[in-house]
Amino acid sequence: MIKEQEMQYTYEFEMWRGEFAWIAAPFDLVGITQGVDVEDVCESAADLLRELAREYLMRGETPPKATFDHEPSHGGVRLIVSVDVTLDDIEKVSAAQAAELLGVSRSRVTAMLHSGLLEGWKDGRNTWVAKASIDARLASRAPAGRPKAGKRE
Repeated sequence: MIKEQEMQYTYEFEMWRGEFAWIAAPFDLVGITQGVDVEDVCESAADLLRELAREYLMRGETPPKATFDHEPSHGGVRLIVSVDVTLDDIEKVSAAQAAELLGVSRSRVTAMLHSGLLEGWKDGRNTWVAKASIDARLASRAPAGRPKAGKRE
């Protein structure tokens, strides 16, 4: 099996002291994170960047081009965060395995991937589903059938 090549992603964040925690947000991506101290927020920023990069990889998209030398807008400082990311790092199962875990058909898994209910990607002829998205789906699964009368919110 060929190991997928790692990609390095480097982005600039702004890091500032919030009312209750240190906060970091990337300038060129959508997201925000926090930590109890500078070390913690730096680790959280790396985790955020890694997850955002994985999402782009799973969708087969290229993330926005990173730009640098931004002026901090929250009175903070610039923080450069760099991570190595590959789809091999994501715990995954085949679409057939996902169907079995979810108790649905293989075609239903494909439909769930297309509608965004599950996260996954194609690799040649293989379709992979992120295990975390299956776990999230199982945890939030609504009971079958219509809601009972008088149970409306």
